[in-house]
Amino acid sequence: MPNQNITLEIGTIINGKWIILEFIAKGGMGEIYRAHQLDLKRDVAIKVISKEWLLSLEEDSEEFFSGLQRFRNEVQAMAQVNHPNIISIYDYGSFSIKGRSGKDIPMEYIVMEYVPGKTLRHTMSDDGFSPEEDLVKDWLEKYFIPVLEGVEALHKAGIIHRDLKPENVLIDKNVPKIADFGLARSHKLQPITQSCEMKGTPLYLSPEQFMDFKRIDERTDIYALGKILYEAVEGKMGSDTIPFKQVKLKKTGSYFFNELDRIIQKATAEQKEDRFASVKEFKEAVIKALDIKKRSSKDEIGQKKTKKILNTVR
Repeated sequence: MPNQNITLEIGTIINGKWIILEFIAKGGMGEIYRAHQLDLKRDVAIKVISKEWLLSLEEDSEEFFSGLQRFRNEVQAMAQVNHPNIISIYDYGSFSIKGRSGKDIPMEYIVMEYVPGKTLRHTMSDDGFSPEEDLVKDWLEKYFIPVLEGVEALHKAGIIHRDLKPENVLIDKNVPKIADFGLARSHKLQPITQSCEMKGTPLYLSPEQFMDFKRIDERTDIYALGKILYEAVEGKMGSDTIPFKQVKLKKTGSYFFNELDRIIQKATAEQKEDRFASVKEFKEAVIKALDIKKRSSKDEIGQKKTKKILNTVR
């Protein structure tokens, strides 16, 4: 039986170009499907506004058009940036569905790069990588620094993501790609109503984002990135974690973890003025911490070699 709670049935062809193959996920107002592009013979991801959401607001024109504008903002935000660590957008279009009154309701969609499988969450341990320095180092180099580079590219384009979390970073053959720009804000994009904007994931939400969502800057993304780094080292945050607060490591025990703790505390400072001024500055601090780890590893190897030589001489 067809799923009555989703907008598009399997086999639906949109505008003669894309055939729907699989329902992937559903959020507050959107649905994502895997589809096949008929002319280029490739799989893509298609995001549409949920029919259920549209019909629920059919009589509320202000909220309805605010939702449409937010969806269009996502398209514009994604289209502005071309970066290997940001999901690519291929196309944008619309078709119509029938409302309860019998009138046509516009249904808009985004066609994006399809990334199967995992998210950044799957690269992290629920219990954290601490105290294994090598595991933390590998994760930072392989995943976290590329994410920082993707966010840096967004900020250079004047875009603040505003909903960074491990689940919004897809992993494509070990390459992280930032996705889900539903809350992205840019000075180039049209503003939308406050009621529609008061969204985000509390554990990654900066204090100023909760208090005044419209007057945030790049440092709100830095706060979320600090929380992600904290989770990688310390473990997944749960219901006992107090949102909007600064976090710190429970134990350090080495120069490397001491430096990471300093970075995490600075990134998640409750006053945005106390955080890193830019993602570039954040990234440089992480690279410096990795250099500390490399130097300490070399010193340890050197000490072992020296000890071995002395034992041989004796």
